[in-house]
Amino acid sequence: MIIAYNLLMKFTLLLSAFVIFCALGCKKNDPIKVQLMTYPIPGDQFYPEGIAYNAKTGNFFSGSTSNGDIVEVNVETGMTSLFSPGAKLGRSFCTGMKIDSKGRLWVCGGPSNIIQVLDAGGNLIKSWDTKVLFNSGFINDCIISEGYIYFTDSREKKIYRANVNDAVPAELVEWLTFTDQQIPYTAGTNANGIEVTPDGKYLIVVISNSGKLYRINIANKSIAEILLNTSVASGDGLLLDGNILYVSRNATGLIFPVTLNNTYSQGTVGNGFGENLAFNTTLAKAGRYFLVVNAQFNKRGTVAGPVLPFSISRVPIP
Repeated sequence: MIIAYNLLMKFTLLLSAFVIFCALGCKKNDPIKVQLMTYPIPGDQFYPEGIAYNAKTGNFFSGSTSNGDIVEVNVETGMTSLFSPGAKLGRSFCTGMKIDSKGRLWVCGGPSNIIQVLDAGGNLIKSWDTKVLFNSGFINDCIISEGYIYFTDSREKKIYRANVNDAVPAELVEWLTFTDQQIPYTAGTNANGIEVTPDGKYLIVVISNSGKLYRINIANKSIAEILLNTSVASGDGLLLDGNILYVSRNATGLIFPVTLNNTYSQGTVGNGFGENLAFNTTLAKAGRYFLVVNAQFNKRGTVAGPVLPFSISRVPIP
C-alpha cells in the first residue's frame, strides 16, 4: 500500500509539472503567478471534500473521506505532499476545514464526529469526540469569526463553537440548538456549508435537502430564513464575498452566485458557472479564482468508479 501510494504521489507530481507548462499566462492584477487549472490529488480512493487556503504560505489543504489523510498543495507550483496521515492521528474522515490566525488547521470529521486541530506541521494539538460530548450526528463544515469557530451538524439540530484566540484551543461547546420550526430537518444531509457576514453579525447556513438558506444572529441566536427567488438544493460549500454568496451545488456540477440585500434577509440566485466540475463540494478563494473540490461522491460504489486522479479545480470568478 505504501509503495503504491508513493508511486501515485510521483505520478501526481509529474502530472502537476505538466499542467504548469500548459498553464495560462497570469493576469497583471492576479497575485497568483501560475494559473494551474487543475490540481491532481493522489490516491485512487481519496474522495476529497474539504479545502482550506493559506494565503500567507500559498498552500491549500484537502482531506480524504476514505482514510482521513490530509494533503498540502502549493497553489502556484502544484507540488503535493502528505501533510497529516489520518491513521496515525486516529482520523478516518475529513470534511470541512479552516485555518485560524495562528496557522492551525481545524478539521471536521463528518460521520466520525471527531473534530481535530493541527499545528503547522500536521501534528495533533487537540481532538474532540462530539458524539460522546453532545450526541452529534455528522460534523460537516466550519467557519471562523471574531475569535470563534462554528461547526454545522447535518443530522442533529445543533451548532458547536470553540474559542480560537487562546494559545491552547478552548473547550468545544454546544453553542446553539434549534427546532424543526426554526430550521426543518429531514433524512439525509441538512445543515452543510456555513459562512459569516463581513460585519460579524450573522452566520449563514445552507440546508442541502431543502435548498434553503438561514441567517443566524450571533448575538441573540435568533434564526430567520433568507428569502430566495429559487432553491439552492444540493448546496454544499459556501463562500461569501461582499454581498455575493457563492453556493457550490454538488449535484449540479456548478457554483451559483446569490446576491444578498444589505440585511442578508433576501437573495437573488444567479446563473451557475464552472466547467468540468465533478460533484463539487467546498471552495476557497485564491486570488481571482476559486479552488473547488471535485469530490465525485456520485461515483462512489459504482462499477465505473471515479475519474482519476481526483482533483481540485481552479475556477475563474466571473
